Amino acid sequence: MLSKEERQLIYRHAYIPEHLPDYVSAVSGAEPHLFQKYLCYSKQTHLIFIGFSLGRAAVAADRAYLGTCEQFNPSSVVIIAPEVWLPQDGCEKQPKDNYYRLKLPVDPLDPEVAYMVRRAHRDLVVTRGKFGREHKRLVKEFLKDRNFTRQQIYLFTHIHHYLKRCSSAMLLDARMGRQLAGFTVLDLGSANYAFYLFNFRSTKVNIPGTSDLLMQEMVTIAQTQGKQAINLGLGINSGIRRFKEKWGGVPFWPYESAVVHRQTLDLERLARKL
Repeated sequence: MLSKEERQLIYRHAYIPEHLPDYVSAVSGAEPHLFQKYLCYSKQTHLIFIGFSLGRAAVAADRAYLGTCEQFNPSSVVIIAPEVWLPQDGCEKQPKDNYYRLKLPVDPLDPEVAYMVRRAHRDLVVTRGKFGREHKRLVKEFLKDRNFTRQQIYLFTHIHHYLKRCSSAMLLDARMGRQLAGFTVLDLGSANYAFYLFNFRSTKVNIPGTSDLLMQEMVTIAQTQGKQAINLGLGINSGIRRFKEKWGGVPFWPYESAVVHRQTLDLERLARKL
């Protein structure tokens, strides 16, 4: 369990979504720990190691990883880091990506983006929302006929746990009358960053510019809160990258992830004696 001082340090320096213990714990059920200014999350015999340091770290990520494995002795580890240092035959590496960042305050909007915001504003109103059945339906629509991993599906279907548990989370609804056209989830818990975590649009209330209008509201809120930037999340695919880039988002941290299946610590100690 994190101490009050550790939580303060984390939220003072957090710059990627995985640095938000309330978010990760809510959607994964794992317990956060701080080790040498690196976060990790444990659940039974499994560990998530975040190789992005919080402030200036005393040790490199690979050494901190070994220390957490020594402490928790996990049977499997998910590593998230700028670069996975283990060889390809030592783990299951996922495709590389980048986190995108939007610096605040934003530059004047591109005329096409500004038009889409105005176009959506004619039909929609953005307000603070409360997660309910209609939000679940939009998530279900989003998951339908898309090829997501089991972990991603679990994440999307547990958004309500995060919103219920985390006071720094905010749900923004875009509505045409009483109909939900889309919603965005952001987190304002970090001292310097806002986090753009989720965005869903209705396929039935299909208003052009819905996501742009929600983005504009999020930017306004983040600037009002004095944030220096918004972490827009990963690029994921060409369509999502184009949306983030047209708003001025640029890659600022490389992202790699891998799953490691480990031997037990006892076997490792035995091997070192041979």
